[in-house]
Amino acid sequence: AQADHHLKVVKSGDPVSTSIMTLSDDARVEEIARMTGGSAMTDASRALAAELLNERLKRQPAGG
Repeated sequence: AQADHHLKVVKSGDPVSTSIMTLSDDARVEEIARMTGGSAMTDASRALAAELLNERLKRQPAGG
């Protein structure tokens, strides 16, 4: 939640291939919620993820 960007690496297939994508703001909330909340996605885990991202933005210097 402290980074300016969030990348997600996805592995799939046999043989294994990987893809890397930059996540949108909404996708960042979902991914942080997944990482902090485990397999059970809840409104509470999403709220925590959104709060973490918002707190980072409050501490970000003006202009960047």
